[in-house]
Amino acid sequence: MIKVRKTWSDSESVKSRAKRGEGTSAPFSEEIKVYEKFFKIAIGNKKNTKSLVLGATPELRDLAIKHGSETITVDSSPKILSSLTNVMRYKNNKKNKSIIGDWLEMDKFLEPNSFDVIMGDISINNIPFKKWNNLFIIMNNLLKKDGYFITRQMIYDYPPKKIKSCEQLVKEHKKRKGTILGLLFELGYDTKYARSAYNQKTKAFNWSFFGECGEPVKKMLNKSEWINFVNFLEHAKYMTSFIISEKDFKKIIEKYFSLKKIAVLKKIHHSHMAPIYFFKVRTKFYLL
Repeated sequence: MIKVRKTWSDSESVKSRAKRGEGTSAPFSEEIKVYEKFFKIAIGNKKNTKSLVLGATPELRDLAIKHGSETITVDSSPKILSSLTNVMRYKNNKKNKSIIGDWLEMDKFLEPNSFDVIMGDISINNIPFKKWNNLFIIMNNLLKKDGYFITRQMIYDYPPKKIKSCEQLVKEHKKRKGTILGLLFELGYDTKYARSAYNQKTKAFNWSFFGECGEPVKKMLNKSEWINFVNFLEHAKYMTSFIISEKDFKKIIEKYFSLKKIAVLKKIHHSHMAPIYFFKVRTKFYLL
């Protein structure tokens, strides 16, 4: 198992991640509807389906169980898994199963060709970019030959076309009534912080700059918006994400999966920076 960052299982970080809705990176109800639409296409009329969820995202686990699918989630943090399981609707359902483990070692404890669907929510972005091919091969191997992969993926075209101030972005956010998640994406992608936060070589994006932009943002947000912003800070400021452009993402993953659909929801401000992708297994890659 990959050694989990101490901050990933930090009590305050876990508590902030367990909150759902605005002020967290949890998928919105409109996004869950897209996941559900794709999931229903993936399982079709199959009976006794089996789903794998990368990470403890309760909304995705509930979705699969709702449709009668045996659901296994794999997460490396016992604290995160326990905390997010507690907010599930179907936490006591017999189809709800979990494993503490490393996604890059799933081939060692999960059966190949055994899953109808794999789902993740900004999951791939947590894995070092240089390991993406390894993970995609493992996922391809775990899925049945007619299996599907559904995921929300953060994308980023670096460098930004235009540098904006934090104040300008907050003004635009309030005018469009955008999401706090979308605001945080833009504060990272489109401000001066982008140059220091993003490593073009490793594709790593360090979100620790949030601590610096907090003050200019605080005076412009109302109380509820600031509470949600702070909840993000509790875990995001410790995190590093691995992000590439959509063009490059598709170039890599389409060696293993065929892209069927991309969903960008106009009503959700952050959706164009984190679309939902619907893939089907292409050629099977068997592990030696």
